[in-house]
Amino acid sequence: MRQAAGMLMSFALAGAVMLAPGLAKATDTWQGLYIGGNLGAAFDPIDLSIKDLSEEQDLTLNFSSNTEFIGGVHFGGALWQSGNFYIGSEEDVNFADNINYLATVRGRLGWVSNNWLVYATGGAAFISTDFSATVISADEGPTRFKHSDTAIGGVVGGGLEYKATSKISLGVEGLFYDFGTKTTRLTASQGTEPFILNDNLDFATVRARLSYYFTLGGS
Repeated sequence: MRQAAGMLMSFALAGAVMLAPGLAKATDTWQGLYIGGNLGAAFDPIDLSIKDLSEEQDLTLNFSSNTEFIGGVHFGGALWQSGNFYIGSEEDVNFADNINYLATVRGRLGWVSNNWLVYATGGAAFISTDFSATVISADEGPTRFKHSDTAIGGVVGGGLEYKATSKISLGVEGLFYDFGTKTTRLTASQGTEPFILNDNLDFATVRARLSYYFTLGGS
């Protein structure tokens, strides 16, 4: 799934780069503040493994890491635009089945031309997760547990937007989140078999976007 996410992001960014040279002369249509919504997929946002510390060495993890639907809101604006060059900022917060929140504060550096905006983006990211899993002991049977994590990390990516009207833009965006791996010591079999839970929180998202602009410098 992570390879598929990387391929999707690469295709999206490659398409954006190929479109950029053919874009027309820039206008002021991307100036102003905006707010919007997004919906897409998060690829394996919770990737678990365990290290068995028990004497028996008989523990296995029962957890399925899947692609999840993710959606939320974003808001931001242009900080500076000169000719075709664009600098902006954006904040967003998103939600999924096992994600209480996924938020970012990002800068956006782009190339503007008429109704098109191609951009790279990066900044800080914040996540809170909440999930259930099962550890199975060959001797004692299953132990189900709940676990939550919070982390601060980084995010990078890029996207392509098209101004459908003077106040509405449509786009697609790919982001990669780097939160690292969280480790927690837990026990199974009523506390008799210890293990280390490794939660790899690095993952990618691909999202479709819709934004509404409040203030524009052009028509």
